[in-house]
Amino acid sequence: MAGHILVTGFAPFSGDTINPSESLAKAADGWVAGAFTVRSLILPVQPEAARDAMSGALATEGLGAVVHLGLAAGRARVSLERVAINVMDYEIPDARGDVRRDEACVPGGPVAYWSTLPLREILAEFAADGIPAHLSYSAGAYLCNYTFYTTLHALAERALPIPAGFVHFPLLPSMVAAHGREESSMDLGIMMRALATVLRVIAS
Repeated sequence: MAGHILVTGFAPFSGDTINPSESLAKAADGWVAGAFTVRSLILPVQPEAARDAMSGALATEGLGAVVHLGLAAGRARVSLERVAINVMDYEIPDARGDVRRDEACVPGGPVAYWSTLPLREILAEFAADGIPAHLSYSAGAYLCNYTFYTTLHALAERALPIPAGFVHFPLLPSMVAAHGREESSMDLGIMMRALATVLRVIAS
C-alpha cells in the first residue's frame, strides 16, 4: 500500500457557515506530496467524536504523517503550533452544546507534547515564499488543542514514529465580511500555498 499523509480540518462552528480548515482539507484530498498521497478527514467540533474519528484514521496502514488544520480567529498569520497541552477549557459550546472547564484531554496524561513536524524548515520555506507565518506556543484550549494533544498521545502510546502537528489559519475574507467587524483575514489561495509547502517539506 502506498503511503499517505492525513490532513484534517474541522466543520464550521460558533455560528459560522464555513471553516477554512475544512475547505483546505477537502481541497488537498488526493494531492501527491513526494511518495505520499494526501487523504483528508473532516472532524466534528466535539471532543469524543473527534477522538473516535482519529482513532480509526491513526490505525490505517501506510500512515506517514498527520497534519491537523484549524481556525484561529484574531490571528493574521499562519500559526505553526509547537506544543499541545493537556487541558480543555472553553466557553464556546462544541457541536453537542457542551462547554468544558479545567478538564484534561487525557486524564493522567503528560502535561504537554511537542509537535513532531519540521516546523523550522516549514517556517523558512514560508518566508522564502512570502507567506506570513510564525511559530506559536499556544494552540488554545478548544478542539484544536484537544485533537493535537490526543493525536500525539495516541502515537506515543503506540510507539509510532509518525510526524504529527497542528497548523492554524486566519479567518477568510468572506467570514470577516459576514461578521462585520475589524478582523484579520487571509485569502484561501495563500492558505493553499501554505498547506502545499507544509506537505512538501514533510514529504522531502
